[in-house]
Amino acid sequence: MRLRGRFRIAAAMSALILSVPIGPASAADPGAGTGQGSAVQPQRGLEAAVAAAVVGRSGTTAAALSARQQQTQVNVQRRNGPWAFGTSVITVAKGDHTAPEGWLFIAKEVNGEWTIGLEGSQPFADLVAQSPDALVGQAEKQTFVNHARNAAKSAESAMAPTGLSLPYPVGDSWAIIGGPHGWSGQPRPWSSIDLNKTFGSGAYQVLAAQSGRAYDMCRNGGHIRIVHDNGWTTEYYHLARELRPNGTPVRMGDYLGMTSTRIPCGGSAGSNHVHFGLKQGGSFVPLAGKTIGGWTYFEGSRAYSGGARRGGTTVGVRGMLRNFGPNAQ
Repeated sequence: MRLRGRFRIAAAMSALILSVPIGPASAADPGAGTGQGSAVQPQRGLEAAVAAAVVGRSGTTAAALSARQQQTQVNVQRRNGPWAFGTSVITVAKGDHTAPEGWLFIAKEVNGEWTIGLEGSQPFADLVAQSPDALVGQAEKQTFVNHARNAAKSAESAMAPTGLSLPYPVGDSWAIIGGPHGWSGQPRPWSSIDLNKTFGSGAYQVLAAQSGRAYDMCRNGGHIRIVHDNGWTTEYYHLARELRPNGTPVRMGDYLGMTSTRIPCGGSAGSNHVHFGLKQGGSFVPLAGKTIGGWTYFEGSRAYSGGARRGGTTVGVRGMLRNFGPNAQ
């Protein structure tokens, strides 16, 4: 995919936000979306078509989501003629020790049928390339191209450097509230850690771990995703007083929000922290062996244990991690 001409950022479109419940009356075909992030959905509205594709991509069924009190939430952030772009989330029940799962989406309507591309799939890349600049600007398109190319390169080596900082000021030290664990708790890959400056109730500024484009994932905020040109994606949940970005360019160290116990898309949080997760391309990956902020992470015998090493120093849960920045080894 080759991009030509002068880059320009599309003007923001009015946001339409709709939550689509998943229940027996609206149960989608479990195979919708083919599991590859694409679905042609005849005779469906946009939000229902995206919801069906998300259910298919999640690898579960509408009935199973309903039984767990989960919903699909479709947030249409931009419209341009037959095109739409936004975020889609599968929420979780409040109190569950899990976290919402989400994707960027792009959609095109032809003769009443919607073709849906979900982030991390070839259909998403193809539709982004075909979309008008008024929907996805040239600079944003280039971010997606760079991201996909560099994710493929870094995937060739399990020890590839991430080039990421920790999500707080360089030189500051924060506590590991929870060691490597899954984005949704126990399930692997153990891609995430919980961080706060103290173990008390204090709220502290969460910062972008590297430059990229930021997206507001949940309808009520609190969950930001940054797609980085270097092939990595970082996730931030439980944010308060947060930005509400829509493909907004950010630089490393830019303010995203404050640590808190907010659960705008469900889940749980026993104390103030940021739930910080790592993806390579469109998929969560283990933190074990990855270096972020100058620390290389290791797993424990169970989720939420483990910690990080730097030189001869090992830090476990309740220990403090000084942020040495994105390029420290």
